[in-house]
Amino acid sequence: MALAAATQGAHYQTPPISIQAFDCSYFIWLVIQKINPLFNRESSAAIPNDRLMFRAVTGQPQPGNLVYFPPSVVQWQVAKGDKRVYPGHVAVMITSTTFIGMQNNGEHPVDLGNVWWGSRPRQFLQYIGPAK
Repeated sequence: MALAAATQGAHYQTPPISIQAFDCSYFIWLVIQKINPLFNRESSAAIPNDRLMFRAVTGQPQPGNLVYFPPSVVQWQVAKGDKRVYPGHVAVMITSTTFIGMQNNGEHPVDLGNVWWGSRPRQFLQYIGPAK
């Protein structure tokens, strides 16, 4: 809960400039720093490829797992004529169907099935790196 209090009111900023202005990968770094203070920040694209720190999850995700969305189109946007590829994103699962992370509109819980994220490919990951 200390993290939530420290980042309350934060907004999206890339590259990150402070605890009040950061991106999704910085949010993950803040979370993992609570477990492993020596964890180095990684880009959202590097996280699913780091097999020393993360393992793919098969089956239902659990709270604490990460969800990674690779760069992709968003079907809801495609239906409106926007076929651009949106950047990758990483966040933390808080239930098996809800994640929290830093989005363009701030840090808040999001349902995996919502109109924006529901059609995007995704991968779930478990942090397996060292703890304190």
